[in-house]
Amino acid sequence: MSTQRPPSEPGCLWIEECVEKCNAQSLFVEEHGVRATFVNPKGRRLRKVHYDGCYAPHEARQADYIVGLVGILDVVVELKGSDTNIKGAAAQVEETLNAWKRDSKRAPALAALIVYGRIEGRKKLPGRIPRAEAVISGVVARFLKHGTLLVIAESGARQYSFTDFMR
Repeated sequence: MSTQRPPSEPGCLWIEECVEKCNAQSLFVEEHGVRATFVNPKGRRLRKVHYDGCYAPHEARQADYIVGLVGILDVVVELKGSDTNIKGAAAQVEETLNAWKRDSKRAPALAALIVYGRIEGRKKLPGRIPRAEAVISGVVARFLKHGTLLVIAESGARQYSFTDFMR
């Protein structure tokens, strides 16, 4: 008999190997000091899928988590330490979206979120922020062309509501 591991945060309960159901007032995902918090003021049923390295097939590069409002919306979440590879993060999100669209557990609506920890260039030159914003704008526009809302933000900049991702 295996020992049940504790939930990743209060208000959550493991329902499968890599999937938690939660009803707390907020839900967070975190990796390498980068964090995204989703608010849930009505205490609705949420799902947190630990995707990369757990739920996902191991042969592909995938996003870190899928956080969802059960039966309504799933948000694919990729957490990055810095802005140096936003395009790579977008590719991971895109691969995850394509795989998740074929999964029977997915919600009818899909969106995506990339959260990065800090802005830094390889040479840390002045003017890095405008260049990072240009890359971010291009990636967001590409996703919108394919009908998927993508939000890219710095870690800790805000909390997210599931309504932020519904159109």
